Amino acid sequence: MKYASLLKVIAEQMVPVFFLFFVIQVEAYERGGGGRGGGYSREGQARGGGFSSSKESSSGARNKEYSQSEHGGSRQEGGGSHEGQRSSSYQGERSNEGQRSNEAQRGTSNEGERGTSTQNQAQRQQSMQNETDTREQGANERNNADQQGANSRQESRQNYGQSAQQSNQKYEQNQQQSRQNYGQNAQQSNQQYQQNAQQNRQNFANNYANTYGSAGTNGAWYGGGSAGTWGGYYAGIAAAGAAGLAIGATVASLPAQSTPIVVQGTPYYYSGGVYYAPQGSGYAVVPPPKGAVVPSVPESSTTVNGGGKSYAYSKGVYYEPAGQGYKIVQPPVGVLVTSIPNGAATVTVNGAKYFEFGGIWYRPFYSGSDVVYQTVPNPTG
Repeated sequence: MKYASLLKVIAEQMVPVFFLFFVIQVEAYERGGGGRGGGYSREGQARGGGFSSSKESSSGARNKEYSQSEHGGSRQEGGGSHEGQRSSSYQGERSNEGQRSNEAQRGTSNEGERGTSTQNQAQRQQSMQNETDTREQGANERNNADQQGANSRQESRQNYGQSAQQSNQKYEQNQQQSRQNYGQNAQQSNQQYQQNAQQNRQNFANNYANTYGSAGTNGAWYGGGSAGTWGGYYAGIAAAGAAGLAIGATVASLPAQSTPIVVQGTPYYYSGGVYYAPQGSGYAVVPPPKGAVVPSVPESSTTVNGGGKSYAYSKGVYYEPAGQGYKIVQPPVGVLVTSIPNGAATVTVNGAKYFEFGGIWYRPFYSGSDVVYQTVPNPTG
């Protein structure tokens, strides 16, 4: 459209120029001819409009004089004709001037259109520039917002990392302090426990010596009002891992599956049918303490009856059910058993033979061809 408008303007301006050029050529032809042909000669103007020699020029001069003298009226008529032509040419020139004025007006109008087009183009360029500036401003604002957001996130991450590190350090310090406190408390508690245990063992040893006395011949225990004889009680307990044990023997540590029991405030430990009591820095093997409650009876136990009750009997020790376990008790008089431990002491009173084991007295007699033992009161009174 831009180039079409430009070509249109150029065409409109060239039309008057061609028209004026044509009119000027016609007028020049009419004014400069002289003769019929409007030509030139070396001597002057020729009639025929062509070129002629000097003779022809002289002849032409003569003919001209003759023509002027003889045809004077004709020249006047011709002159009048030329005046009419010049008047007509003048009118044509005025008409051309009007056309040129119109063309100038059209040129001015075209110039105005071009000015308007240039102004519109400038406005469009300004509008495009404004849009470009607006987009660039928006992009800059978005970039600034993104940068601020990134900075804020980075700062938040740094703050979080610092807080987490400080919290972790504080936690580690507290844990370290707690471990130190726990270690100190555990050490103090263990020391206190060892002191208490040592005191309990010493007290037990003193009470035990006062109650049961010391070991006598053949491993029998004498002294005290009810300790009795326990020689050979732990014989045959090899299957329980107690081979070679005897009452009064000491061990450095207890078996892994020991059960603590307390009788009248005195601590004992029971494992596999063997009883232990604290003594010094270790543990002493002791007879079964009456009144102790154990979780189970030895596998070798049998059931016996007496005084309207049933008891579990094993190696001179009697157990009766008590809650979730079995309690070591003194059997009533009249209970019959088929055997007593080999370490039982033999006592003769008034010619009668008796056996004592663990403070319990037995009188043997025959039942058919077998010897049985019946619990009796203490014959020594």
